Amino acid sequence: MKFRSRSRLKPGSRPAERRVLREEIRDEIIEDILNERLASGDRIVETRIAQRFGVSQAPVREALRDLELLGFVVSSPFRGAVVRKISAEDLLQLYPIRSVLEGLAARTAAVKIGDADLKKLEKLIVSMRRMAARGDNRAAVQADFAFHLVIVEASGNRLLRQIWERMALATTTFLTISKSHRSLKVIAERHVLVLEALRARDPEAAESAMRRHIDEPGQWLRTAMEEEQAEKRKKVPRAPRVARRKAAG
Repeated sequence: MKFRSRSRLKPGSRPAERRVLREEIRDEIIEDILNERLASGDRIVETRIAQRFGVSQAPVREALRDLELLGFVVSSPFRGAVVRKISAEDLLQLYPIRSVLEGLAARTAAVKIGDADLKKLEKLIVSMRRMAARGDNRAAVQADFAFHLVIVEASGNRLLRQIWERMALATTTFLTISKSHRSLKVIAERHVLVLEALRARDPEAAESAMRRHIDEPGQWLRTAMEEEQAEKRKKVPRAPRVARRKAAG
């Protein structure tokens, strides 16, 4: 699956709108990673990115911080920002952990969440539907990320949020959509039951809805991986019978 870009940052753009530049640079790098123009382990050099877009290093640095938060890159003192490697196996191990963690967040948020946050969640579902209709994978996943972040923040548990942020929710969602081939429309509608449980201020229903919301895509991914492996096995040529006899002798 190729991920479409909504806009292109023109080289030579003035850095007056730093926030806009930061978001556009971030989105362009995400597109490069998802479309494999940047591979796992590749370094992202601030000066080169700044030259590419005709901007100072400040918005590039801010964009890289966003990318680290979203889980697309990791930073080290000696290498700087590097494209993060995440495998399908990593994803499968993350899902049960996310299920427990976000289930707890939803249970806690159900008794704390305010009307303003409920309205935000409602608007984000509308945004996901709109992005699904446009086929804009990246924007849909960003809205998905924002939806979950609102709930985690509403739980009021700072340690839970810190752990959650390290789990790279955005990358897992991107890769799950790519591997499982589920439509963006289906992804968007699955958020409704979570919102309804939170709106009812029902902790048990909120936890149950959130855990189901996360567990099911984990199963989609497992099934997709098993099918992918089965296809690979079919394509491996069998050794000629004579060769197999010699090998056995």
